[in-house]
Amino acid sequence: AEIERENIQVQTMAGRIEKARQGKWNGGFAPYGYALKEGKLVIDEEEAEIIRLIYDKYTNTSMGAGAVAKWLNSHGYKKKLRQNGTVNLFSAHFVVGVLDNPVYCGKIAYGRRKSEKIEGKRNEYHMVKQKKFNVYDGAHEAIVSEAMYEAAQAKRAVHSVKFEKVHSLDHE
Repeated sequence: AEIERENIQVQTMAGRIEKARQGKWNGGFAPYGYALKEGKLVIDEEEAEIIRLIYDKYTNTSMGAGAVAKWLNSHGYKKKLRQNGTVNLFSAHFVVGVLDNPVYCGKIAYGRRKSEKIEGKRNEYHMVKQKKFNVYDGAHEAIVSEAMYEAAQAKRAVHSVKFEKVHSLDHE
């Protein structure tokens, strides 16, 4: 049974990789700006306009992700509530997620997140973002140009610095 389970897992993962290689959506909710129609990503123009605004404001101004989110909220833009959403306001986290997602320039990424076992715990896993992952040409239409996406990535590389914790929460 264990060998059969591993065999099924290997075949499933190979199928997902091949689907990504063909540029097809691999499942889950459609990213903001797209709708799923018969398993294919189709641009939702109402949401796509906001995606274009996010990329435009981020790459062509001195605004950061937080400032872009604040600008969208202050100018009356509301996020359309979707399957897993509860808040119709934009956040810096949402903006960063949009900027880091290659699906918006017509690509499909495979292996961006990986489920890893939590050490010392039994049957507990958490998702870990991967620095290196495969990117394939998508079968869907891009919302922003590849040049715009690359410009956003270049700005993110310069400005998104993760600060290390200075004080331990356990020291008190």
